[in-house]
Amino acid sequence: MKLPRRQFLQSIIAGFAGSQICFPNQMAWAAESYAQNLGQKTRRKLAFLVGINQYDAKNEWLPLNGCVTDIELQKELLIHRFGFNPKDILTLSDRQATRANIIDGIRDHLISQALPDDVVIVHFSGHGSQIQSQPSLVAADGTFAGANGTVNDITIQSLLLLLQAIATDKITCILDAGYSNFGNPIAGNFRIRARPSRKEWKLSPEEVALQQEFVDKFSDKAQPTKPIVLLQAAINDQLCIDANWNGFSSGLFTYALTQQLWKIDSGSSLSTVLGNVINASDHAVLPSKELNSPEKEVQIKQLKTLSSYDLDDVFGKKNDGKGNNQSVDAFIQTVSSDRRSGDAWLGGIPIMPLSYYGAGSILAIVDASLPPNLVQVKSRDGLIAKVETMTVGESLKPNTLLQEKVRVLPHNLKLSVALDVGLSKVERVDATSDISALSNIMGVNATEQYADCLFGYQGSSYGLFSVGRSPILGTFGAVGESVSTAMRRLQPQLDSLLAAKLIHLTTNQNSSLLNLKVSLEAISSIPSRIKMIVNQSTNPKEINLHESGVFDKSLTVGDRLSCILQNLTDDLLHVIIFTFDPRGKMMTPSFVTSPYANDSTIPPHASLIIPQPIAPFEWNVSAPQGLVDVQIIVSRSPLTQTLILLDRSSRQSLTGLVNVNAPLEVAKALLTDLHSKNMAIEDGYALDMNDWATMEFSYRVA
Repeated sequence: MKLPRRQFLQSIIAGFAGSQICFPNQMAWAAESYAQNLGQKTRRKLAFLVGINQYDAKNEWLPLNGCVTDIELQKELLIHRFGFNPKDILTLSDRQATRANIIDGIRDHLISQALPDDVVIVHFSGHGSQIQSQPSLVAADGTFAGANGTVNDITIQSLLLLLQAIATDKITCILDAGYSNFGNPIAGNFRIRARPSRKEWKLSPEEVALQQEFVDKFSDKAQPTKPIVLLQAAINDQLCIDANWNGFSSGLFTYALTQQLWKIDSGSSLSTVLGNVINASDHAVLPSKELNSPEKEVQIKQLKTLSSYDLDDVFGKKNDGKGNNQSVDAFIQTVSSDRRSGDAWLGGIPIMPLSYYGAGSILAIVDASLPPNLVQVKSRDGLIAKVETMTVGESLKPNTLLQEKVRVLPHNLKLSVALDVGLSKVERVDATSDISALSNIMGVNATEQYADCLFGYQGSSYGLFSVGRSPILGTFGAVGESVSTAMRRLQPQLDSLLAAKLIHLTTNQNSSLLNLKVSLEAISSIPSRIKMIVNQSTNPKEINLHESGVFDKSLTVGDRLSCILQNLTDDLLHVIIFTFDPRGKMMTPSFVTSPYANDSTIPPHASLIIPQPIAPFEWNVSAPQGLVDVQIIVSRSPLTQTLILLDRSSRQSLTGLVNVNAPLEVAKALLTDLHSKNMAIEDGYALDMNDWATMEFSYRVA
């Protein structure tokens, strides 16, 4: 018996209610299924990648900047990390990606070719929208129709029906598009990947015919239940963002996902590696309604279902197609005629360090079949670096994988401040002049250049916002304050934000060669029980807890924190911890500073608990509400300059934390302490991956 068309389509979507669907806070969970599909031993792996920047858009929606980069990121990952044949990857970009071409691409490249053992990857980056309450994808020939008009979108219903027609059951679909923009195409310094919609819009005749085709094909059969891993950047009222970085643009979701998948190495726990993807989403700091979306509880429950996998089982011994199973940061893309220099793709480097990756940085070849070789960065443009071999007598080969060895960061790093688009012309002129007079601060164009924060107006006063336009607590002044007065008042907060940026640039938990394991534990005081455990290691094989990297990060005031560090090296290690609260305020647990300085070292093959059980203070979660960053820095060398400055800080607080009075000075001292004395770098810090590890954690105070 045939079902009516509407009832059939509803049953199809209902069938996906229990599928593996991913939203920003679920990325680690869904990416695990994605990586399992990528790593399957199969005759062939097919991919269809669509990225659209060039929309005929204005006013309520805008063209995008990062969607073509997204499919480049995905393509390079699939080829160089998971062994896809370039001939089996079909890409459509910009004006190529019409509705008809997208549908034909799925039919001709996937439905017509895929066999039951094949792996299939589908990726779409661009605008999303809604038609008659159905989420949809906007093709390059999509428009903003008038009242009662028809819309040339591809609904998610139709997309899922098309994917059901593919012969294999190893299908992953990644959608870096959103379906709501709240009438504004910009959120802070981001463009929103969502075209506005109207309730009166109708499906195009082509869309109706496509859905009817599958009603006729499937309605006499049992409801299709083929598993599809569906990774979405947003659902319902969640925002999907198109972000500007230093030198290029991309979707936050796609970059975070692909960058973490570059890091997978044989034998490691995938859940641990990809737990860091959640932090990337959290640190976008979208508006508060985004962080407290009604899907939050469902997402957390699904995250808790994540289990750990040994990647030898998931990917096999040749997960990149070349026999290399180590963590990877980059690869040689092209070489010069003399084979001494070439271009390197840096898509595996974390986004913040990549934005400031300086000349002099060194990467090591990780291909076991090649002689040991080091390459040095001579210059960088976006994701591409000019590199040159450092090993006499050795030449470079295309497609050779690289791992970060020395990271060079410039001395003169500044905080990038954009002016909120809501400021008047006069206010913008005044603010631009005042920013130019401040030390360590640089003004940039909102939505067109990378920014660390925004200066703007809310209610009756000036203050600072995150790049997602969430107000930064404690930065808003008195009513009637002038722009110039506000800028002078904000200098300490700007210094603190720059300090956080500098320390964040040292994060290297996936690239560090320092053998270390760190656990952050939170214990609820009422009742007394473990509330969360998060484990990170520079050697992911050391992590085996099922909860590793995946947890409910919501803590309450009064919960107790504890950090357990295991030194797996033959050397004495030195440790220091910094926290940054929602105000950007920098603090450090007092038990790793004087008079408890002996608590800042870890003997070889020993463990350190911070705070130690004998310490007179506890490390307590405190107000205000919001996201708290925890940076744990471990070094082979003493952090002498940093500790000298911290000794001058104010006295112990009741929470067990000490306020850092000169955060920018402390951050620069840390970089000086970490700088390799064996590297002759002018105007820069050279950080050797063998000498330090910065492990990043975060939690949210509810």
